[in-house]
Amino acid sequence: MHSPAPAPTLVRIPPVAQELTGSWIRRTAAAYGLPVQDLLRGILCGPHRVQVTGTPGTGRELFLNAPARRALARFTDLPLSRLTGLLPGLAATHGQLVDDEVPRAMWSVSCEAWVGACLRCTGRAWRPEQPVLVYPGAAGQVCRRHRRWLLAHAGKPAGIPLQTLPEILAAHRHHVTLVRTHPRGEDVVALAAAVVWSWQVQGWRSETVWQDRVRRLAAVTGSMLTAVVPHALVSYPETIAVARLLGAPRWQQRLRETASAEGAGSATELLLREISRRAGRPWLADWLIAYARTRPRTAAQTDPLHRWLRRLTTTDGAESDGLWTVHRTAVRPTKYSDRVGFLTDRRPRSICEEAGAAFLTGGWEPVPSPRPGPAPCP
Repeated sequence: MHSPAPAPTLVRIPPVAQELTGSWIRRTAAAYGLPVQDLLRGILCGPHRVQVTGTPGTGRELFLNAPARRALARFTDLPLSRLTGLLPGLAATHGQLVDDEVPRAMWSVSCEAWVGACLRCTGRAWRPEQPVLVYPGAAGQVCRRHRRWLLAHAGKPAGIPLQTLPEILAAHRHHVTLVRTHPRGEDVVALAAAVVWSWQVQGWRSETVWQDRVRRLAAVTGSMLTAVVPHALVSYPETIAVARLLGAPRWQQRLRETASAEGAGSATELLLREISRRAGRPWLADWLIAYARTRPRTAAQTDPLHRWLRRLTTTDGAESDGLWTVHRTAVRPTKYSDRVGFLTDRRPRSICEEAGAAFLTGGWEPVPSPRPGPAPCP
């Protein structure tokens, strides 16, 4: 008599917190030794036909309709709420996915930034050619334990060592505190990024702080100076310094009182001098004050700092609805290629190619709070 064939072994691949659903499915398929699409169809199979749109090459994220999400939860033996907490992409919907009784899945590109998880923190989860990709969220772009700024590389771990950039680690500590304690922390940082961006585009050739940081960043990434200039890390400490000031209730109240007692001009000067002090640039306040007096009125109407202060001092509530809104013309561009043209004199294409070779063109950006769940690109 032949002994019965052994029952197939169920492989449990736990998701990493904040992991892309597509990343986790890829890792699970690799553990089973199956093509990703075959595993996906097997998970979703049931009384109704299964529809899978696209392939893993179409995009890094996998979007599921409600029946497919329930099937995935059954496969993992985890409550759907728990699974969604680990895989935030599950909460997102896709406009082309019909929510009927048919389990449907779609591979697509997520507009939310993602990065490769820190290898030393998640090493057991990494497999050859199957990296762990995660959403950094509001402030998850830095691994403080291993002092690395995490980058977006789909094939292998990539990050910027921060041992020679201690100001980045210091800023990140304040950043984490801000998003934890302020209900609109991401929006505060996005506004601050727009403020600092308005300085960057002035092309301060004699500015030494950024020049020194650019040299150190270029050295650790092995890149040309012009290729690292547009990266978010360059202006990160100043962005967080401004965000901490704008988000501080004590300073908001002080600016209101100054505007009420001495006028908007005095409040503006008080704010600019404090920004200058926190940014570590003693000359900045005088420069900004002079610029504010000579700029066209149309420029003042869209200036992010001017708009913020005007709204703060003309409304009764500390957190009015539009306080953290940035005019579309003043928003810091989220695409690397869009920033290149403002910050360098070289051809954008060559710079983006150089930056792309060092994996600098993706990853975390200081953007406003997203809609619930990572959203797909249209």
